[in-house]
Amino acid sequence: MFAGKTTLLIERIEALRQSGQSLRVLRPARDTRSLPGSIQTHGGAHASAIEVERGEEILTAAGNAEIIIIDEIHFFGDHALEPCRDLLRAGRMVIVAGVEIDHFGKPFDPFPQLLQIADSVRRLQGVCARCGAPSTHTQRLIPASDRIVAGGEESYEPRCSTCFVPSRPNRGDVGGGRLS
Repeated sequence: MFAGKTTLLIERIEALRQSGQSLRVLRPARDTRSLPGSIQTHGGAHASAIEVERGEEILTAAGNAEIIIIDEIHFFGDHALEPCRDLLRAGRMVIVAGVEIDHFGKPFDPFPQLLQIADSVRRLQGVCARCGAPSTHTQRLIPASDRIVAGGEESYEPRCSTCFVPSRPNRGDVGGGRLS
């Protein structure tokens, strides 16, 4: 978070629209931080998007577009993997953005699997809110046991590996601890 991924995505959308290729921008409906029907940066820049309830609906929402762009793909979990594979098999370009590691310090699905089939990967880093080093983690600041809670600066801050403190799961939660 706070690394400019949606800003970069919006710049890419604008450039691709000028190419004349058809494209669809998709976003998870449960991400309530953006204006309805759009993706939006923390600074307020936005682009039109189709809201998708579940990862299994990605293929349908993509329609016949040549290029499919999905923001915050981690909201869909591993349910986004097969639709992305199907789109790639059909010869379409798929561009995704999201958070690769959760606040427990564990990989977010579908990233481990998507990274294996990606033609290219661009990892962005923010600035650690504690020490100013490059951030690779998202520190959750609010108490919540859910793996995904939509929020901004009031709920999360970027942290480097040294300053990051993994959230501890409540009993029955999956995850927790630091990756070694």
